[in-house]
Amino acid sequence: MIITNHLSNKNQILLSVIFMIAASFSFACGSIATKVLGSSLFFESINPFQIVHARFFISFIFLFFLSFIFKTSLKTKLIKIHGLRSCLGIMGISIWFTSLLYIPASDATAINFLNPIFAMFFAIYILKEKIDFVRWLGAIVSLLGGLCLIRPSLDLSFSPIALLCMIGAIIMGLEIICIKYLSQRENIFKILLLNNLIASVIASVFLPVVFKIPSLIEFLGMIFIAFCFLIGQFFFLNSMKRADASFIMPFFYSTLIFVILFDLIIFNFMPDAISFIGASIIFFGALIISYREVKSKYK
Repeated sequence: MIITNHLSNKNQILLSVIFMIAASFSFACGSIATKVLGSSLFFESINPFQIVHARFFISFIFLFFLSFIFKTSLKTKLIKIHGLRSCLGIMGISIWFTSLLYIPASDATAINFLNPIFAMFFAIYILKEKIDFVRWLGAIVSLLGGLCLIRPSLDLSFSPIALLCMIGAIIMGLEIICIKYLSQRENIFKILLLNNLIASVIASVFLPVVFKIPSLIEFLGMIFIAFCFLIGQFFFLNSMKRADASFIMPFFYSTLIFVILFDLIIFNFMPDAISFIGASIIFFGALIISYREVKSKYK
């Protein structure tokens, strides 16, 4: 489950960027599918926590069978970190899935883009990563692009859902640090397997409160969501393994581009000039960081 590391440093960074963009596309697909299932636009709505449970449980079943092929053991010396990561993940995703139902997917995604900034901050103190001025500049520019997409008319600073998204962003920012820590010490397949196992157990405790029997289409939808996030995790972990969290995370902002496109196609939500300006600023910030990284390592 790990893409070969026998590549030059330049190719490793390029591969890291490609993996992160692929992860972004997968997560965007899963997010929009969640909004479709959780809303009453096409189906009878399903509680977002039931979707969260399905997302982890279905992924675990698939990975469990693959573990026999890859002969992966569940034994680990980092069970506490795995447990912490899974707890943070299920809290963050539950908040994220819930917010998708009450505000436009593009706006929820923009708010969620605060999590790479929190991750960069945590990386300084937990992973001891050094962040220079150019990286700070690029990250701040990207953040401003994301904030540009949170329209002032929404008055999000006083919105309970926006506040919930902010809390979720902080939680997921810390989860990113756990992922980075684990990706440097554990097999990526084992990380995926343990995360989905632990999260499934936690979610199963609360599932009876919100459970409803899904229709065939809804069940297939939940399988689709699970695979979108599973594939996204695979690309995300492979990306994080090849570059500093502070460098690669701004590329995660490309999720917004995909979400805007899906919002337009499925919900007929037309992005305005602010959306395109914000997206351009986000990519510009990411390019600042990328340019600095390549120039400093390969000059």
